[in-house]
Amino acid sequence: MTTRRLTEKSTDNQDGLNKLHKRVQAIEVETHSFGDPMKIRNALADAISEARGFSAPHGNPDHIDGVAGRYREAAAIVDRAQGDLGKVAKDGLPSVWVGTAGSKAGEVIKAASYSADQMAQKFQEAVPVLRALSEGIREAQSKHDFGVSALDVAASILNNGDFFMPADELRRAKTAILDGVSFMGEAAGHAKTAGVEAQKALTKLASEARARKVTASGLTDADRLVLADAAAPGGPADLNEILTAGDLKRSSEFMDKMSAHDKAEFDRLLSAAKSPQERAYLMKALAAGHDLKQIDDFAQQIHGQSPQWLSDHLTPMVVQNTEPGTDYVKHQGASWTQGRDGTCVASSTVYARATIDPLYALRLTTGGHPDDPQYDNPWAFSERLRDEQHRVHAEGGGDPLPDGGMNPYGQQHVNDVEVGGHTGADYAERPLGNDAEREASLAEIERHVDNGVPVPVDVESVAGVDGSKDRHAMMIIGHEGDMLQVYNPQGTTTWITEDDFVHNRMGYTTNGHYPTAYSVYLPK
Repeated sequence: MTTRRLTEKSTDNQDGLNKLHKRVQAIEVETHSFGDPMKIRNALADAISEARGFSAPHGNPDHIDGVAGRYREAAAIVDRAQGDLGKVAKDGLPSVWVGTAGSKAGEVIKAASYSADQMAQKFQEAVPVLRALSEGIREAQSKHDFGVSALDVAASILNNGDFFMPADELRRAKTAILDGVSFMGEAAGHAKTAGVEAQKALTKLASEARARKVTASGLTDADRLVLADAAAPGGPADLNEILTAGDLKRSSEFMDKMSAHDKAEFDRLLSAAKSPQERAYLMKALAAGHDLKQIDDFAQQIHGQSPQWLSDHLTPMVVQNTEPGTDYVKHQGASWTQGRDGTCVASSTVYARATIDPLYALRLTTGGHPDDPQYDNPWAFSERLRDEQHRVHAEGGGDPLPDGGMNPYGQQHVNDVEVGGHTGADYAERPLGNDAEREASLAEIERHVDNGVPVPVDVESVAGVDGSKDRHAMMIIGHEGDMLQVYNPQGTTTWITEDDFVHNRMGYTTNGHYPTAYSVYLPK
């Protein structure tokens, strides 16, 4: 049984058992009239029968432990291979490998070494997840067995009693039933928690199995490896891969739909690229839905630029770590900010699109004139950024500036067009009225972010004694472990915990303002 099915079945059982527990509690064990004892006895017997209809939490803990052991063995094997690859990557290839062949082979060796290191790490990370799932199911099944034993005691009391049972015996039976149903409900809840935690962790690990998502025909395994592992310099590679899981999937799909002529031309662009990063940005442009003519123009503008230059102009921010805290987002010293205008929705949307569409990022950072000081400078970038924020604000029917503001319909529209138009996402608002709704939304938020689809989030605070709200729009753009990365259009990104998101501590992203997330926009 999959973790998703385990979670769904456990949720159904927990809900049903909680309802049964309330019905049993409501049974009055009294003997004021001749017919009451039999009715009570029958009601209790029916409750036992209904409770026995709830199955024990599914799963084979021993089998899951065995899988965890095989993952540990695989991690050791891959780790040994990584050591050999790492030595070649560090020391270099033999001198016979020269020219283009040597350069390409070196890229592949480095990518293979990095990929093997990541693979061993992911296998190791899967082991405690599987162990916890196994133990969670084992404990849940044990609790369920306790519950069944309590039901057996209750049935024995009812079956061995006289035809007209005294009230104290009926109370004993009722107490045993309540104990049994409580144990079974706890078992279902325990299994549900184990399933949710395992599903979240394993889904995250699966999304990081990146090379397998490059499925386009015509690319070699070496091509797939190098593209999937290409990262922006300046921070940990695993936090700064250029191509997201969604990029890898969409670019492969677009490549497979190309005509033979266009495919050959695109292959030429990839082959001519001077670095893995340059090739990755070309693939990212394809993933964003640009046609071959647009990508060809883009390729000419970035051709031969260093990985650092590419990162500076095409990646709004290089992630340094996932520690709680705030970083300022800047280009050549100019902030990615909404400034004093009330364009938080538009500004969040502009930033989100820049993270997924490298042609758009290049237009904002250089005005289409890379390395021309008249266009490629901090002041010109700030002017273009403000103009673009105003354009998107108008597109969403925003209120007059400088106060601004935008209604939910406009917010959904600009995210559908500006972000969804390049990721395939079709957004819909989901209210977050309380902690339970925020917690329930987490898995879906993280799944989309893991696949490279930013998630808009709206936050609020109480602005006055009359209970009026002050509201702000931001964007969830990253996820690692139990941490979420949030872009605030006031020019910062902040890592917060899942617990912060659930329990009204979003104020960490806004200097203490706007503590409560009240809605998100998720792809349908």
